[in-house]
Amino acid sequence: MSYLSARRSPYPFHIKVKGQGLLLGAPKPNQPVTLVSVAQQNISKIQPTDFSYGGISPLDEREEPYRSLARGMGQTYQETWEDGAYLSARGVDLSVWPWCCGPSLSVMSGPNAQAAGDGRFFEFGGTVWRAQGNAIQRLESNGTWTTTKTFTSVITCSIVFASNFDSQPRIFVGFDAAAPAQYSLNGTAFTSMASFLAQAFAVVGREFWWATSGNRLRKCDTNADPTIEANYTSAQFQVGDASSLITNLLVTAGGTLIICKTDGPYTLNAAGDSFSLYPYLKYAPIPHNGKWAGQFLNSLYVSYGNSLLRINTDLSVDSVGLDKLTSNTSEVRGAVTAFAGIGTYFAWAMVWNPDTNQAFLCKMGTFEGSGGLAVKTLSGTTSTSTNLEVTAQDAWHGSLSDPLTSLGCHLFTSYVGAPADHTRTYLSLQDGSIYSWVNACGPNPANCSQYRFVTGDHWVDLPQWNGGFAVSNKDLRRATVTAANLNATTYVMLDYAISSAGAYTRMPEHFDDLDWETHSFPTTLGFVVNARFRVHLLNDLATRCPLVSSFAIGYSLHPLRVMQFTADILCADGLVRRDGVMLRIGRKKIKALIEDVVDMPGAVEVTLPDETTQMMSFTDLQEVQSWDEIGRSWRGSLRVTCNQWEAA
Repeated sequence: MSYLSARRSPYPFHIKVKGQGLLLGAPKPNQPVTLVSVAQQNISKIQPTDFSYGGISPLDEREEPYRSLARGMGQTYQETWEDGAYLSARGVDLSVWPWCCGPSLSVMSGPNAQAAGDGRFFEFGGTVWRAQGNAIQRLESNGTWTTTKTFTSVITCSIVFASNFDSQPRIFVGFDAAAPAQYSLNGTAFTSMASFLAQAFAVVGREFWWATSGNRLRKCDTNADPTIEANYTSAQFQVGDASSLITNLLVTAGGTLIICKTDGPYTLNAAGDSFSLYPYLKYAPIPHNGKWAGQFLNSLYVSYGNSLLRINTDLSVDSVGLDKLTSNTSEVRGAVTAFAGIGTYFAWAMVWNPDTNQAFLCKMGTFEGSGGLAVKTLSGTTSTSTNLEVTAQDAWHGSLSDPLTSLGCHLFTSYVGAPADHTRTYLSLQDGSIYSWVNACGPNPANCSQYRFVTGDHWVDLPQWNGGFAVSNKDLRRATVTAANLNATTYVMLDYAISSAGAYTRMPEHFDDLDWETHSFPTTLGFVVNARFRVHLLNDLATRCPLVSSFAIGYSLHPLRVMQFTADILCADGLVRRDGVMLRIGRKKIKALIEDVVDMPGAVEVTLPDETTQMMSFTDLQEVQSWDEIGRSWRGSLRVTCNQWEAA
């Protein structure tokens, strides 16, 4: 293309670099001087390493699927292609694949609203009981609760203990420093100890341990009558100093007594002397430290502050709470206030968010196996199973329920009230409410005929999506759902937001076709850099829900267009400008100028032959020969390559 007729800048030159006018050469005689401009090479030239979804060029269109999300919750932003995690859920269980709805929580009727207190369940006489507030409550055969005993003080601890002395199971309840402990053979008539106070109980082998007051312990041999105070040790064990109180007594799978105090866990050596297990883990002495605890597999789990400690049989410790999910920005966050393992499958946990005053039902544990699912554990390692054996891995999932408005203080699993060969989990809230639900008879609730799903509209929030191109424009084309169990009342819906803080928009179409269905996004969305997706699972029957095996986003990538320019700049003495005037600089100064702009960082101002001025970064330099169309001779020239500094 010839620019000889131009009369505005850069005339009477072909090009200006840093304000200095220069002349361009032609490739051959009788050909116009040229400047070649092409778009810089992008990912369209990259060859895929395989032919999976990720190997398809995003410049045309590709599908990005979300399949198993068993790696757990708490991921706010997309990190990798199909990274197998999500932000949070409400009423959806992502610990298994396909996705399904969480359990249906039934509110149990009866005199639930007692004085404030951490309600504790226990089994006694073939049924489930609860010590809540100042009352003892019993689960009746019709599923209701009745109060069997009301005290004048709030119950702070309870246990069922059968001594070898008479093999009679007894309920023991303590009231901390408010009153002596009491016991009962039937849950109705209680007898007070002479003077012993109790703030925690535990049984270790042949020994029945009491935390009596402050930081003191005493014990009774199980062959002795536990109702006689003289049968207890006269010398009390002192645990740590008296500035922090004992809140709980726990026993490891190996039979070690763990004394939970507000400043950390302790134990006793063979001589009966106490020592702190983890003296360098310092916690503010919050009253509930150590009080919220449970078991799963061979480990104890106990809350200190917002951390959940896993104490193993060898007394090693791991921090495994939701506070490890450092990128979690969802509402499902806070301290674990109740914990209960379900066989070898997983553990239920209640999480309390003090900022929103909401409690959430969560799962700890995901299932590895069945085809080689890769799982990232809380310790940061990734493991992959290549056999069909299902094994549990650390991962948090939640919430599996709608939020509750009172702190969950105890989870208890029992065969009482459950279908044959199943268990039922009971949940006690601080306001006195009781919820329960049937546990599935295997790791995947969708395979259990007795499991009941929560009904209504529930959802999962996926990580903020960028398609792996965090700063590039994308076109959202379509959304696709692959699922089973769909019909007119059991279906999937999608909300989407095209910015990190924008409001959600509901896609009007339902995904209710069996196996596979796709719907397009509006063509008026415009370019999207980041997007958020909320996938809804809707059902009207507790016996069925959508089983979602994949959700996919169809999109195309629109990277910024960066132009690359190549030209031969004449570099010789005696050059003549386009207006017939001699060029005032010669070969040495031209070469020095071009070498300077090639070697310098950043960009320089360049006026192009099309009369536009742009900032350009010079990246390459070659010495060649070009035809001087004005001087009608071959001249030395500098072939330069430069890139647009600001993308189009």
